[in-house]
Amino acid sequence: MAEQDNRKLDDKDREILLLAALGLSYDIRIFNERFNQEIERLGRNGASEQSIIRTLDSDLTTKGRVFGELRNSIKRGVVGAINQAFRRSGDMGRKLKWVAISKNICPDCKVRAGEVDTWENWEARGMPGSGFSVCKEFCYCQLVPEDLDVEDKLKL
Repeated sequence: MAEQDNRKLDDKDREILLLAALGLSYDIRIFNERFNQEIERLGRNGASEQSIIRTLDSDLTTKGRVFGELRNSIKRGVVGAINQAFRRSGDMGRKLKWVAISKNICPDCKVRAGEVDTWENWEARGMPGSGFSVCKEFCYCQLVPEDLDVEDKLKL
């Protein structure tokens, strides 16, 4: 039988989870509006029910405008939650290295790849996904302990 985890969430953990849940809730409401707008727009333009279903299925399959926005919102929320959770990990006093992670690393993140600084200095300069960079909140870069053996740039 697995050992039961008796750790409890403190107020900061609850706040991080609440903010992540609120962000996802907001993104889901936006998706619902976009989804309904698309159905209404297609119907107004004379599309049949079958045509609307095919169009939405294609949008889902190709990560089009409606479903692509939801996908990006979820990714943005997950990256933000990971960064917030790291803040709580107790490693804030350590030096952290910027690891650039993307298919196409933006120029701002490319310059920072491999740089080492403290958490406080990274906050002042701009954290991954904080919006300071060209990639804005779609940034996948991470701050890792400087002694972690990982490449400075990772391609997805």
